[in-house]
Amino acid sequence: MSDTLRTTQVAIIGGGIMGVATQFQLAENGWTDTILFEKAELTSGSTWHAAGQIAHAVGSRLAGWINTTSIETYKRVERETGQSIGWHEVGGFRIATTDDEVDWMKSIMGVGKLLDLPMELVGPEEVAKVNPFYKVDDVKAAVQTFEDGHIDPSGVTMALAAATRARGAKIERHNQVLGASRKGDGWLLRTEKGDVWAEHVVIAAGSYANQVGEWFGLKIPSVSCLHHYLVTDTVPEFMDRPELPVMRDNAYGGYIRQEQKSGLIGIYEGHVCPTVWEMPQGAPWAAENELFEADYDSIGDFLMVAFDKMPILADLGIKRVVRGAITHTPDGGMLVGPSGAPNVWLSCGSSIGLAWGGGAGKVLADWMVHGETPINTRGMDPRRYGDFSTDHFIVERTKDEFMRRHDTPCPGKQFHSLRPLNRHVLYDRLAAKGAVFGEVAGWERPRYFGAVGESEQIGWGHQDWHENALNEAKATREAAGVIDLCAFAQFEITGNDAGALLDRLSANKIPAREGRMSLNHLLTEKGRFETEITIWRIAEDRFFTGSPIARANPDFDWIKSNIRAGEDVQMVNRSADWGMLALSGPASRGILGELTDADLSNAAFPWLSGQEITVAGVACYALRVSFVGELGWELHAPLEHIGTLYDALFDVGAKHGLTDLGSYAFNGMRMEKAYRASGELTTDVGPFDVGLERFVVTEGREFVGRDALLQAAPEWELFYAELHAEDIDIHGGEPVLLNGEAVGLTTSGGYGYTVGKSLGWLFVRKGTPREGLSVQILNRAIPVTVHSDAIFDPQNQRPRSED
Repeated sequence: MSDTLRTTQVAIIGGGIMGVATQFQLAENGWTDTILFEKAELTSGSTWHAAGQIAHAVGSRLAGWINTTSIETYKRVERETGQSIGWHEVGGFRIATTDDEVDWMKSIMGVGKLLDLPMELVGPEEVAKVNPFYKVDDVKAAVQTFEDGHIDPSGVTMALAAATRARGAKIERHNQVLGASRKGDGWLLRTEKGDVWAEHVVIAAGSYANQVGEWFGLKIPSVSCLHHYLVTDTVPEFMDRPELPVMRDNAYGGYIRQEQKSGLIGIYEGHVCPTVWEMPQGAPWAAENELFEADYDSIGDFLMVAFDKMPILADLGIKRVVRGAITHTPDGGMLVGPSGAPNVWLSCGSSIGLAWGGGAGKVLADWMVHGETPINTRGMDPRRYGDFSTDHFIVERTKDEFMRRHDTPCPGKQFHSLRPLNRHVLYDRLAAKGAVFGEVAGWERPRYFGAVGESEQIGWGHQDWHENALNEAKATREAAGVIDLCAFAQFEITGNDAGALLDRLSANKIPAREGRMSLNHLLTEKGRFETEITIWRIAEDRFFTGSPIARANPDFDWIKSNIRAGEDVQMVNRSADWGMLALSGPASRGILGELTDADLSNAAFPWLSGQEITVAGVACYALRVSFVGELGWELHAPLEHIGTLYDALFDVGAKHGLTDLGSYAFNGMRMEKAYRASGELTTDVGPFDVGLERFVVTEGREFVGRDALLQAAPEWELFYAELHAEDIDIHGGEPVLLNGEAVGLTTSGGYGYTVGKSLGWLFVRKGTPREGLSVQILNRAIPVTVHSDAIFDPQNQRPRSED
């Protein structure tokens, strides 16, 4: 062994489909100085035993893009290398047997429209025609796809590896990474064959991701769950006929397809989630090509339903059972992107590795090499998990996700495990008033107020709670409303260089005068959105910022990572121990005025300013701003005092008509004001794409992303539109159509309760006409009218009100 320290630009830990696909895509982008380390043989973790399905009938544009990119990559590699990937393009059906499932199938058709994927919404007769062995008595509808299929896991991995080696990258089998430590600007990896210094590290370690992550100070929210699939004896009816499509049906929580001349049945148990190698210990290093004993008791009921659905399999023997570990995350999404540790990237937590590998590899490679991804990837960003993600939460919520993965994903669907996870001081008060909660980054936030103990109805159309939200919005517009926004990212940034730091990160100028506030967008080097924050300048060297709670860790890390050596900057994250109440409405000055000695007049406390004041004996940061477009204040204070503030507001506010406000009404009022939110400020666009030019100040100043922003021509426009529908709203991700062709997609929407209109934001290609557009919702084209300004108070007089 040489004493010379080997170096590489990128070290990849793990030789399954996720790691190999990442290395291939890096090589495609010109990064060939890479080494992939695999402790055994390629695919020997979870990849080798995968059933290998790749579907196009999926629920989101991102999922559809990932799957499509994967199969396009695999086919291209097969042509290049001549090595078979074992692809069977047999098509598929996703079955609906309930009304909610039919609506889901209709929504899937929108994904197909966005990505130009061939698919059709069909009835039971077409299912029976293509698969005469499938019982269709209870089938109400199905999505038929024509380019779905299944792939050979080992074959495609080896083809990718061959193509990667041909580009000059290295793969080292039987060389286990034993540990890692920070060395200079990179990482020193200890391997069985000597130390290697790497500038970047990609953790693609599958079931080993937990313990590998610990070397880098990371807690990786990934759990190994056991999944069965069974292969039957030969099916005589399969002889001398074309291969059957892949059938997916929630009735038995899985899939049925043909495996050569046998049947293959995959089951995801809906009542139990067997896990192995739980956190923090993780998988044993000696595990290789590991399988587990079948548990027919856990899958028996589901298996009987599958046999009933396809009776020709019922009387056959089972010649092979595969029960292996597959990684899952608490929300079911992958972990692909920056980890939070410097130059450490994740490509793991994948429960559908073959379908996701090629697309995930492209996302990660583009992120690493170019600093941006070709599609909005916030749903995959590993930093989306906050400090609430304890080992116990990760395991228990992942079990919940596994058992619910074949539930119908209606809008409003929530997890129920470990609820409430964080019970702050207002929880019991709000529950006693009929709050129906939704979980936001581990916190409970009221969605609306109904009867005590009420359960929320969910679905694509307007639900019974629609009237509740209408009443909350109306009362807030007429008098005042208060919403619990204790789940909020709050940072204090101080020091002589704090202003210089924030100014060079912000596309907009930061407040020049003490006490003033501004809306600021922090951009990437490519001029795309990193995040949106409000900045309040408390003093010359002291700032307070606010942003959505889901961005607490990523935003804090992003700002902190840009502090230069020698700069005098200190940062404190208040998100976990401070809370916030937002008081809005024409009566808010009168209510707050009875609880404070501070002068709340326009002259003394103007719009978009902040002060440190005392309210009901509680020292608060009071910011005069309102996300619903009313006269109002945000009151920020330590969580232990939020209850005192809340009680005082209602003690005084009762005579003023103060009401509790939930997030559904809050969102509807936001839409009435044409305020953009996180759905519009995605990682694949910048300020000029979404009409935020007024928040970009370039003259006489430099900031991160400035040059790229000015050089790139906007490719998108953001339209504010009214949907002409009586019973349904835009949820986000639906196609925008012109003459029946997709020209964009929706980002977010909601019902404007005080104007009686359904409203939404539409991303469309630059140059798209404003007339003749429609939005495809549940497979019907609903006309829209594009508005140039807010539907409600377009002159923005109400937030500035003196009354």
